[in-house]
Amino acid sequence: MNKNKSLFSLIGKHKKNVFFGVIGLTMVDAIMLLIPIIVGNVITQLSEMESSAISINIINKSALYLLVCGVVMAFFRFVWRYFLMGTARRIERDLREEYFLRLQRLPMKFFNNYNAGDLMARGVNDIETIKMACGFGIVVAYDGIVLLAFIFVCMFLISPEFTIYASLPFILMSFFIIKYGHAIERLFLNVQKSFSKLTEETRRIIFSIKVIKSLNDQKNQIDKFTLRSKSYESENMKLIKIWAGYQPVITFMAGISILVLIFVGSNMVLEGKITIGNFSSLMVYLTMLSWPVIAMGLAVDYLKRGTACITRVQEVISESEEDDESALKNIDNIEKIELRNVNFSYNDSARLKNLSFTIEKSSNLGITGKTGSGKSTLLSLILKFNKARNIYINDIEINLINKSSIRSKILYVPQEPIIFSGILRENVSFFENNVDEEKVIQCLGISNFLKDLNNMPDGLDTIIGERGLNLSGGQRQRLSLARALYQNPEVLILDDTLSSLDVETELSILRNLKKHFSDRILIVVSSRISTIYSFENILVLDNGEIIQSGNSNHLENDEGLFKDLVKIQKILPSEN
Repeated sequence: MNKNKSLFSLIGKHKKNVFFGVIGLTMVDAIMLLIPIIVGNVITQLSEMESSAISINIINKSALYLLVCGVVMAFFRFVWRYFLMGTARRIERDLREEYFLRLQRLPMKFFNNYNAGDLMARGVNDIETIKMACGFGIVVAYDGIVLLAFIFVCMFLISPEFTIYASLPFILMSFFIIKYGHAIERLFLNVQKSFSKLTEETRRIIFSIKVIKSLNDQKNQIDKFTLRSKSYESENMKLIKIWAGYQPVITFMAGISILVLIFVGSNMVLEGKITIGNFSSLMVYLTMLSWPVIAMGLAVDYLKRGTACITRVQEVISESEEDDESALKNIDNIEKIELRNVNFSYNDSARLKNLSFTIEKSSNLGITGKTGSGKSTLLSLILKFNKARNIYINDIEINLINKSSIRSKILYVPQEPIIFSGILRENVSFFENNVDEEKVIQCLGISNFLKDLNNMPDGLDTIIGERGLNLSGGQRQRLSLARALYQNPEVLILDDTLSSLDVETELSILRNLKKHFSDRILIVVSSRISTIYSFENILVLDNGEIIQSGNSNHLENDEGLFKDLVKIQKILPSEN
């Protein structure tokens, strides 16, 4: 979907189906309008005839006509429903696929401005509303307009004078409908924003349920949720008030119009301007006018809601994608990563300053520092999540290398593990079609998960709940590590990945990793000094700068942050 799309442009992609659907709907309306004419003709003829035999013949013919009308209408009702409702479903599918495809292509900085609940609401609820607008909204709008036009044409053919009187109230109603539509769009935007916040709050509570229970914080969380829920209800009630007020007003205006027109029509009969049959037909048409009026209100409601949701979806879809780097260089393997006086700022705020270091194949690197020192920012640059100059891979500047090539060889494991609903085997293999079970076991062994596996009755087929809620924090982190190992990266980056483990288990895993990556590159970021104490090279960051570097023995002999952290954390030398 391009920028500045509308409901009608979405529908325009399906011209053929829409054409057949519109033909079907038009035929239904046209045939339905024949019925008052048939009925009026019967009344007129019956009033003028004396023979009962002839009257019965007229009634039989008219009944046959009505039966044929009913059959034909049933067929065309199927036609318009199949094509128009089917089109709405296809629009929903295409839009949702495009939405989630675009999310995959957006840069990481985009996700700093949107929470998961908001993105979920836009991708699910908003697109569902757009589907309803493209389906029922368009159908009701077209049906209302066409039926209104057809009715007035039929009435005009019977009596132009009567039709002029009949049209005046509806001209006045149109101004009311337009004002109503503007209010709907404004209020529905607020409803959807409130729904996004409620969705995010729900998601947060569900995914944090263990922590909430452990802290006995249920009441506080219920209060927060209730506040969001009441806010959503409040915004909805504003919308309901508008809709609740519209319906009675329109119905009342239509009712008054019918009473006035009945008086006008009856006088026209008495004056001989129209027959009783014509009067009957006109009255049937007048009663039929109530649906187009109601339909216009419904259409405005659906269409304005859809327009509001398109605005929200386009905020995401119109975001600039990551640059197309297909023409850039690919790398076959990684021999060396080097930073040469790298600087990086975000929103005019310096994050990294003059960073320089080199890590080569068959070596490992530990990075530590206080919270906010720039550790995670540094990793984002190596992974090309953010762009910076003077970073080299195999002496090639990183901006000349395809990011896909980089990320296929450098694998990043965050502190907060991502666990998927499914079985354990799928979580390790990342839903690979042909799973190498031996490799899965090997990766679980490196991450010290085999003991946990043996305690699971279903082994690799053990069902893992949503986000791994049935696993401990340490189990989730180790499972996430095993998944990374299964991808067999040339460079493995751990960002406080083992923070939920006890020191003994953590050191055991690190020994396994050093052995496994003896011919590759291992980078570990940790606020816990014991994690990286035995590493060959250690960088200490503070305020975006490397203030110390070397091995632990060298750093402990210097007065500085590393030594202070060792004292604070009471670190004992770990075995290699």
